[in-house]
Order: sequence, then C-alpha cells, then structure tokens
Amino acid sequence: MQDFTEPSQSPVSLDFYSATSSVEAQLQASVNRTQLREFQDGLEERLRNAQSAPVKQNNLALRIMDRNYLIDLPQAGEIIPVPEMTVVPLTKSWYRGLANVRGNLVSIIDLNLFRGGAPTVQDKDSRVLVFANDMHFHAGILVSRMQGLRGVHQMQVAPKEAVETTVQVGWISGYWQDEEGSLWEELDLPALMADSRFLNIGIW
Repeated sequence: MQDFTEPSQSPVSLDFYSATSSVEAQLQASVNRTQLREFQDGLEERLRNAQSAPVKQNNLALRIMDRNYLIDLPQAGEIIPVPEMTVVPLTKSWYRGLANVRGNLVSIIDLNLFRGGAPTVQDKDSRVLVFANDMHFHAGILVSRMQGLRGVHQMQVAPKEAVETTVQVGWISGYWQDEEGSLWEELDLPALMADSRFLNIGIW
C-alpha cells in the first residue's frame, strides 16, 4: 500500500469518480499480481438462482457489526472476500479505498462508520458486497457476516418501540422483525447512492 503525504494546501473535495481516476495508475501495476478468485460459492449460487426466479420472495441478509440488513436481490452483485485496498488521500475515514475486483476498480465503503458507528471489524467471516452491475456504480460495502436469504414475507413490520432506538436515515426503506424478535433494516442502495453525503468522499 502506497504511503501518501497530505499536502499543505487546503483539503479538497473528492467524489467517487475523481478518486478512481486519481489512483488508477498506481493500482494498474498491481492488477496482474492480485486476482481474487475465492467467492462464497454456496451463497452466490443461491443468489443467482433467486435472482432468476420469476417471483421475488427473498432478500439478501447480512450483518454489519450489530445491525442486520436486508437488500433487494437485484441490487446485489458479487460477494467477495475483503480485497487488498489502496488508500486514497484526502478522503473521509469511512471511504476505505479502492480495490481491484476482477479487473474493475471498486470503492470500498465502511457503512457502519459512515452511519456514525464504530469501524467495521474484519475477521475470517468478513466480506464485501459489490453493487450490482446494472446500478453503474462501482462500489462495495464491508460486511461482517453474510446470513443467506431471508423472506420478508415471513417477517412482520417492526413495532414502533423497536425502531425508536435506531437513528433513521433516508436510505433505510423499511424495518422488519423476525420470529425471534430481531430487528432487520431494509437497505436501499439506490437511495444510498443518491445521498449527497455518501457521494462526497473528500475531507473539507
């Protein structure tokens, strides 16, 4: 990982696209050295089958630190082990850097940190969920653990008291509660992409 020294002039604002172009040259040299081939085979096969099903009944379930999330299957792309990341200078702490994913430069986001929580701890169960190609947005979020597929139709809308302790944001489109009483938040990736704070990765 290259050591960048912060310049003396005032910090600048960066977005995903300028960050990608600014370090593409440095990353290109390492593309051929690092080829990610380990995927979560069983879950990815189930994901592909579910995406092609005529009736969508399930969501992709994942856990990030102490929060449970559900994601609409068409929004989900690849699930990969946490790749090597190149730090981009003058970016916010939740922007973890750029990674080479199957020849594409992908911005890696710590969603829990972006949301105001603690940095996402990485261990053997950690993964990165890459946004679906149809979204035309080369980004992925750090995940503590994948939890397979969950049927929203088997859950109930979370009661008000279960949601009151949660800081609500515009890119959470719903709150659900399973039979065990666990709270699940429905993550809307297109809405997250439209959040101006999410798009502005540069420090001020």
